[in-house]
Formats: sequence, C-alpha cells, structure tokens
Amino acid sequence: MHGDFARVTFDPSRGFTRVLAQQGRMLLESELNEQTALHIHYLRKLVVDTIGACWRAGGGFALAAGESANEFTIAAGRIYIDGVMCELNAKVTYGTQPFWPVPGIDPGAPVELPATFVAYIEVHERHLSSVQSPALREVALGGRDTASRAQVAWQIRILTQDQVAAVTKQFAKLAEVRTAHPGPFVYGDGKLGDFVKALDDSAQRLADALAAAGPDPTACADAKGFFDRWAQIGPLMRARARFDARNLDPCAIPADGKFRSRENQLYRVEIHRGGVAGEATFKWSRENGSVEFALSSVKSAQGGAITAMIDTLGRDRRTGLCEGDWVELTSDAFEFAEAAPALGQITGIDRARRTVTLKVAAGAGVDFSACTLLRRWDQSLETAPDLGEDGAIPVRESSEGRWTPLERGVQVQFVPGGYYRTGDYWLIPARVETNDVLWPSTAGKPDALPPQGVERHRGVLGFGVKGPAQVTFTDCICTVTPLCSR
Repeated sequence: MHGDFARVTFDPSRGFTRVLAQQGRMLLESELNEQTALHIHYLRKLVVDTIGACWRAGGGFALAAGESANEFTIAAGRIYIDGVMCELNAKVTYGTQPFWPVPGIDPGAPVELPATFVAYIEVHERHLSSVQSPALREVALGGRDTASRAQVAWQIRILTQDQVAAVTKQFAKLAEVRTAHPGPFVYGDGKLGDFVKALDDSAQRLADALAAAGPDPTACADAKGFFDRWAQIGPLMRARARFDARNLDPCAIPADGKFRSRENQLYRVEIHRGGVAGEATFKWSRENGSVEFALSSVKSAQGGAITAMIDTLGRDRRTGLCEGDWVELTSDAFEFAEAAPALGQITGIDRARRTVTLKVAAGAGVDFSACTLLRRWDQSLETAPDLGEDGAIPVRESSEGRWTPLERGVQVQFVPGGYYRTGDYWLIPARVETNDVLWPSTAGKPDALPPQGVERHRGVLGFGVKGPAQVTFTDCICTVTPLCSR
C-alpha cells in the first residue's frame, strides 16, 4: 500500500494477539495499523476454519445467463474468499462489474466469451489516499490530509484452455532455472519435481474439462488444485545495506556507514512490467510511493512531450517534484488490468500554473487524458546506470554475489527462477540509528522473501459453456444459507 508509513510490522508468524499501549510511552502509527491487521487476520481465519475458504451467502455472486451469448450476470450479495468479504449491492453483468477492466480485455471493447471457460473471482486489498478519494479530507481542518483507507477490490475473471497451457509452459521454463540455481523456494507439493508434476497433472485435467462440451462437476476440484498451485509460483527478493564508496551524496553520513542518510526511510521496490527475468522491470521509492498528486488535465504533444496540471506541487523536496524526477501517470484502470503505467521524466515545472512537463518514451501507447494520478518514483541514472528509456530498471537475478544498488548503500537481490507480476512489491525500512535496513536474516545472510503484496485471493465459481443464445454454468462454489430468517 502506497501510504506514508514508517513501516509495516504485522507478521502472522509471530502469533501476536493484540497491541498493548503503555502509560507514558509513544504510540506509533505502525502499532495502530498492526492492531487492525491482527483483528482482521483473526476474523478471516475464523471464517475459513469454521465455514471454508470459498463460499457465498445465499444467492450472492451467483452467475446466470445474460441477454446474449457473450455476457452473463452476477447476482447481488456477498461472497467470502479466504475470509475476505466481497459485497455487491446490485446485479451487474460481466462487462459492467464495478472493478472493471479485467486483465486481457481493453476497457470499452466488446466482450467475446470463449466456448468453454472457468469463471473465478480474484480479490485483493488496495490502498486509497485522499488524492484518489478526496472525500477523505476533513473540510473543518482546511482539507488537510489525515488517515487513508483500505478497500477490497474483486474481479470476476475467466480462464481458458490456452491460458492454462501458457501458465504451465511458463513455469516449465522457470523450473529449469530453479533446477540450475537451487534456491529457498517452498512448494506445497514437496520438492520442485513433485510440484511440477502436480501442476502438470492438474493443468491437464483442467484442460480436458475445458475441452469437454459440458464439464463434469468433479472438474471443480481440478480447477481448485490448479489455482492453489498457480498461487505458489512467485518471486523472492533479498535486501541489505552495504558501504558504497561510489555514493557522492554530500548529505550521506556517516562516511563508513552502510545505510548513508540523514533520514529514516521506507523503501518500496515494485515490479513495473511483469514477466520473467529479462522481461520484468522494477521501480523504487524511498517514500513507499506515497508522493502522489491528483491530475486536473493532461495534454499530449508531438515527440512524447506531456503537459500535466496537478492539484499541488507538494510542501517540500520530500513531498514535491523536481526536474529530472521520474513519475508515472496512472489510474484505477491500470491497477485493475495489471498494466504497467507509462513513466515519464520531468523536464520542466511551472509553479505558478502548477503544471509539469514530462518526456515519455516513444511508443507508450497510453491515453493520458484518462489518467487521474501522478506518482513520483526515485530511480535515476546516477543510482541505476542500466535504467531503461522507459524509466524502469531491468530485473536481474543472481544466486550469489551480484546485488542491484538502489541508493545510499541499500541493495536488493532477486532470486533466480521468479515470475513477477505488475504491482508485486517489497518494503525495506532503513534506519539512521543503526545505519542499516530492517530485514530478517539467517546466519548473517539476508532471507529471501516473497512480495509483501499485492496479496491476491482466488476462488473458483464454476464452468461456463457458451451456447447459441446464452451461457450455462456448472456451479463450483459452496452456498451457505442463514440458520433462521424472519
């Protein structure tokens, strides 16, 4: 979440039950946030342990035929995926669901459903600031920024036979890399070879079910097994702080320190363009990506120049913009479609008119007039010599020795064999007091950790078969009805 936080301390493996405030002691925002996270974690696990990981309340989120063969309806109500409650207040269709667009389908494009498909729901929790939701500001305080919010976003998606084949083919390549560079990846099916076989078997059974004219109800278990294993395919990253003699920042102290800065920071490393190493890129921010501005208007000119009008230029260097900064122009649609927003470098600032001029890489192919948010990132050619023309840094994997520097001694290392999704991120708290980063380690070596987000939850809803006039469904989800009603 792109909030202005000192750090995020919630860790379910510690077994904490609550935060206890003590008299005369400071109370940090991270402790208040951890108390909320502990409570939500307890409630969601209770829901899963007592009822199940994927179920709907009554007829909520039931899928039914629409007015044509290329649409279906989603009933109003509630559904619970891994204990996360999703709510829909009024019936919608696949193409008019509230968190549209879904990946692979352009906004506004006509929907063309395949002959057979798996309908599933994917859920994640997103951060909303007052820039994205101005109603969060308190008018009585002069519109000052206060607390932000978390929102549950869900999407009904479809999975086709071709997509199943693409996932297994992609992981077959990753398995070769992981075999050549054995790393700390953990698999629910035991060793790597066992996991690959289990994934192939579940994918084949799911492909056979999708190829059938009318999938058997037992195919629901095959779909669930495939999604469970798909969720285990992800990247790992390490972080550390080391003395960097090339650091020429005059404000960096002490000279022999590992993390060389006058301020505590919460670094965010976020995947920009997804894929495997060689395809994937990343960006980073020393402020957790929280320096963002509402866009009033965006105008494009020839040669990739963009002029953007924003609501404010920030209070200072920490929260503001300078020439040479890299920024992204984005909106909710980029997040929901898991698309990498265009990055541009600021070439000029008109502070009187609150406008910035950007140079965007040619071929970005983005409708900038639909962008609503400008967010600053902190990579530069000075700290990343291999920075691409698009403003992102290539993901380079290494098992030993090679680290990618960010700035002021902070370094990261990606473990070989990862598959990176746009939006995956890691948080690295860096502290002046210790001249180091807060990162778990074992025997003096930084641990390889999965992304801290975006945590995505999936649930199989059913198999769809497209007929001449409408879609029919084979239901795959458990329905729970109230024990009593009035």
